Amino acid sequence: MALTREAVLEALGGHARPTRSEKSLLRELGGRGAKLGSLRPLLHALLREGKLERVEGGYRLPRNDGFVEGVYQGPGEVAPGRARRGGGDAVAGQPSAGLVQDDAGRVWKVGSGAGAEPGDRVLLRPVGDSRALRGEVIHVLGGGERRNWIGILSRERHGGLVTPYRDDGHWGISVAAADLGGARDGDVVEVVPARRGSKAAGRASGRIVSVYGRPGRPEADFAAVTWRRRLPVDFPDRVLAEAEAIDGEASPEELARRVDLRARPFVTIDPATARDHDDAVCIEPTKEGATRLWVAIADVAHYVREGSALDLEALRRGNSVYFPDRAIPMLPHRLSGEICSLYPHVDRLAMIVELDLSAAGEVRHRGFYPGVIRSQARLAYEQAAEVMEGSGGAGIAEPKIRDQLRGLASLGGTLTERRFAAGSIDFDLPTAEIVLGDDGHPVDIVEAPRTVAHRAIEECMLVANRAVADALSAAKIPAIYRIHDPPEPEKIELLCELLAAFGLLERRDARSLSAREIARAVQRVAGKPEERLVNLVALRSMRQARYDEANRGHFALAFDSYTHFTSPIRRYSDLVVHRALKDLLEGGGRAAARAAAREEVVGNVAARVSWRERVAMEAEREMIDLKKCAFMASRVGEEYDGTITGVAKHGFYVTLDPFFVEGLVHVSRLADYMVLDERAHALVARRSRERWRLGDRVRIRVEDVDPVKAWINFGVVRRLSGEAGPSPVAGAPGSAGYPSASSRASSSAARRSHSR
Repeated sequence: MALTREAVLEALGGHARPTRSEKSLLRELGGRGAKLGSLRPLLHALLREGKLERVEGGYRLPRNDGFVEGVYQGPGEVAPGRARRGGGDAVAGQPSAGLVQDDAGRVWKVGSGAGAEPGDRVLLRPVGDSRALRGEVIHVLGGGERRNWIGILSRERHGGLVTPYRDDGHWGISVAAADLGGARDGDVVEVVPARRGSKAAGRASGRIVSVYGRPGRPEADFAAVTWRRRLPVDFPDRVLAEAEAIDGEASPEELARRVDLRARPFVTIDPATARDHDDAVCIEPTKEGATRLWVAIADVAHYVREGSALDLEALRRGNSVYFPDRAIPMLPHRLSGEICSLYPHVDRLAMIVELDLSAAGEVRHRGFYPGVIRSQARLAYEQAAEVMEGSGGAGIAEPKIRDQLRGLASLGGTLTERRFAAGSIDFDLPTAEIVLGDDGHPVDIVEAPRTVAHRAIEECMLVANRAVADALSAAKIPAIYRIHDPPEPEKIELLCELLAAFGLLERRDARSLSAREIARAVQRVAGKPEERLVNLVALRSMRQARYDEANRGHFALAFDSYTHFTSPIRRYSDLVVHRALKDLLEGGGRAAARAAAREEVVGNVAARVSWRERVAMEAEREMIDLKKCAFMASRVGEEYDGTITGVAKHGFYVTLDPFFVEGLVHVSRLADYMVLDERAHALVARRSRERWRLGDRVRIRVEDVDPVKAWINFGVVRRLSGEAGPSPVAGAPGSAGYPSASSRASSSAARRSHSR
């Protein structure tokens, strides 16, 4: 690879923003004959232009999301001689709790350490005027004094070396033979420090306190992912005690204050493996083909008081994290799996959204109130879909439940048609579902179904969320909204070219696209060979949806107002929205005071839960990658047919026919020097001009599986002639970087992030 500015930026690119030393960059870019004297001028020029930043350990790309990284220094005072604005050192209405020094040497005053300890690397959100250097810590990134490490043990003559799990650096922790704890070479282990050492000065030393077994074992992968992502697993004792003290039985006085809906045939419809149930639905036909819809959402705010230990822990976590074999809940099981879950045939407190919908799906009247329900059935999506599609459902005998399901299917179809007509975009991309055996190991990986039941419940949640957002926005009640900004202009231009090349645009000279135009293009391409390509490129052109205190609309859904209200068991944002809705319904001075207090902090809460959502998505994606590697580890050397589903400079990705698994054919495994033709979505051999295009059919061999780095590598056996898949037209633009198996495995999470 040439030693150029572009090559340096490419080497430092990628999702993880790795930090690279001068020597490692030189090895990758310049080869053995290159010298630092030829690299340093490039680095210094990029630093001056702001395209790189220098941090401990080397260089990296700067952040582009508005957040600031630094080292938490603990509680501190304002430097002498600096004025205190407003008579105190206040940040978002809170007293200063500490100082953070960023990588440029600036010292920021922060209102909360968010659990950080002195020496930890943290991410902070600037608050107010950036020149004031005030912020709020929203996440602990790492660094500082780790209390433990999770890594892979390499046995040595007099003990072993533990390499921290997927660490970007090249360092390890020495373990004496007496401290190995029975661990074998290659085991995933937990180490606590015997003494803290410097990476530069030499190895740290420690002792092994837990042995999880080989990578790929469920406990080993869980320990590794939660450690790497710093996910809180166990609840503090005070939080558990507070949860256990809650009385799950509502008092007669509380029931009397609520609308009694226990006689109505509410049903919950969730995945078969769902661990909590926070929404139930019920419909009733009215005159002239109209429908009354009730959406009941678990009244978590009734049990989790603002400012309590439960509340603060839920805010710290931000959301639940779901893995194929387990979940890390936002709330203790006493609440998430018992008191708040809307189980059938038991009384449950709920917040109700009641909507009168016309035959065309238009909301004619909306109402909100606290209620009590008694769900009549707990159904899996597949069970419900059988009745909705008229193909069975023998296990659902009650006529009133079957009527509910058929009515929900009809309503869901109406709402979908109305939403699409208004310009809402639906990326119907396939997603992976991990099928686990009794021992927790994956036994199959299939394409996850998306049934009529999935769509019906999704539409009910969308219309309820939108109704709540409209009400809060109209009343100017401080809350958290789910927003989705329009794509960046350059990405829209590329998408325009692609859609025009396939004849999917009405305006051939388009240089800007509305959500409606993109939605119509996606609908037109449905069922065609190029459908997957168009969906992928359109999805990549979108920004990521996030939370904000300002109601700025949702581009992909084509909604002027949108929020998250329907999952307070697993999302803190929804809990905040429930409290805001209760203030709206209550009215009066006390509610107004609570709303005013919330307005001071809602921006920081929105930033934090947005970040925690990103962390959860990355952890879930990483776990799916590891499960795929565990599944494929025993299949090294086997051959399979597949389709090229991604191309990049470093190779092309193939998704296998028998399993929903994707692996990389690296350019080093191809016979010729390959060049990426971005517009044709192909890798082209420089000499032979052989092309490997998106959609081509190939037979591959599984060459290598790395269960630690989550890599699956393929080699090409031969082309499969006469079985061409979707071929992009010549001249159609695309993205240079296609997702790896990890990002493609999480397309369901990406779709949720953009569409809901």
